[in-house]
Amino acid sequence: MTSAAPVPAPLEPPAPVTSPPAPSTPQVEPWSLARRYGFRFVFAFLFLYHLPFPPKSFWQPLEVWLARHVFGHDLVVPTGPSGSGDKAVDYAHLAFMLTLSFLVAGVWSFIDRRRTDYVKAHDFLRVYVRYILAVSMLSYGFAKVIKTQFPFPNLERLTQPLGDLSPMGLLWTFMGYSPGYNLFTGGAEALGGLLLFFRRTTTLGALVVIGVMVNVVALNFFYDVPVKLYSSLLVSLAVFLLLPDLRRLADVLVFNRATQPTVLATPFTFSSRVTWALRGVKAVFIGWMLYSSVSQNLSMSEKWGDAAPHPPLYGFYDVESFTRDGQVLPPLLGDTHRWRAFIVNRHGPTVRKMDDSRKRYFGTYEEGSKSFTLAEGRQPDAAKLVLAVEQPDAEHLVLKGPYEGATIEVKLRKVDTASKFLLVGRGFNWVQEFPFNR
Repeated sequence: MTSAAPVPAPLEPPAPVTSPPAPSTPQVEPWSLARRYGFRFVFAFLFLYHLPFPPKSFWQPLEVWLARHVFGHDLVVPTGPSGSGDKAVDYAHLAFMLTLSFLVAGVWSFIDRRRTDYVKAHDFLRVYVRYILAVSMLSYGFAKVIKTQFPFPNLERLTQPLGDLSPMGLLWTFMGYSPGYNLFTGGAEALGGLLLFFRRTTTLGALVVIGVMVNVVALNFFYDVPVKLYSSLLVSLAVFLLLPDLRRLADVLVFNRATQPTVLATPFTFSSRVTWALRGVKAVFIGWMLYSSVSQNLSMSEKWGDAAPHPPLYGFYDVESFTRDGQVLPPLLGDTHRWRAFIVNRHGPTVRKMDDSRKRYFGTYEEGSKSFTLAEGRQPDAAKLVLAVEQPDAEHLVLKGPYEGATIEVKLRKVDTASKFLLVGRGFNWVQEFPFNR
């Protein structure tokens, strides 16, 4: 008798392959009273301070009143541009905006006291700050990449003793010497700005901007560059963008713990047509920003930067002989009349005397009249003097005319700057047997 064959067990269907669950929108917990008021204050300040309209001059009467009656400072409003971002009026504007934001936050808290969170408003503010910071970083970045912010040291700067440099002048000379370092730092600034345009790379962009701008702030503070306020505000914008991810970054970089992906979707809901339209507007805006930044800096470089053409007779000239009212003056150190050098820069000539004093002039060589018209200022009514120019050969000049109450005749010899100035002629070297530290 044979036994029946065992019946095989039925096969179970394979388990379905499932993708990992997408991160769901977390449940929003009610914000605390302090967090709500803090957000209202930050929102008001960041929005109002960086709003392009109305202009700062619109607030100046109120700022003058606040400075005089609250802080006891007799604020003087400048009548023209100064090139400084750390004027008293700039600090007054910051104080006024902080005060105004405090009042706005108080009124907002009373009107909107029943609201428990500001998730959508926070998202809007992040977009606003991203674009404000990105535009600023592109502007500063391309000014270094195309090298308009820090031009190469001019001939006058090359003859200036190191001890006579201001801290800012020393920094500008250091930065202006190297196109490569400008490209490196400017490229990092522009990269941070580009990353901020996109929600997915905002955290990375904020980290890049913080790394770059903290160094800029340190340079501004420790070399006395009057952009301390604005550069510090740019760092604060990057920190604001980084705050939501601080805990996740700490988990990964410090505590070696797993972290969850963040939700990148916007809290605002749009139709697909509106979404694509907004993407198109964004692409046009980014393209326009890149084009305008590059074209503007290229134009500035061709007019004022290293790519600008040299004026006629550009160069450094040593004084071979100096005659004043028919009397030849020997090259004695400390002489307040005799010239030591005559320097023709892009913005006008400079006279350097034997006592190391310098006199800068505005004006250029006039080819038609064979003369230098030297003005002591840019104003139309500035004092002017005219010196006749003779050019015996390509390496020599003779200047004649009235100067400081006397008639002078100055014979000049042009000097090759690469051989005269080590900073110009040294260049880059891959192989160095010994440090060349002069």
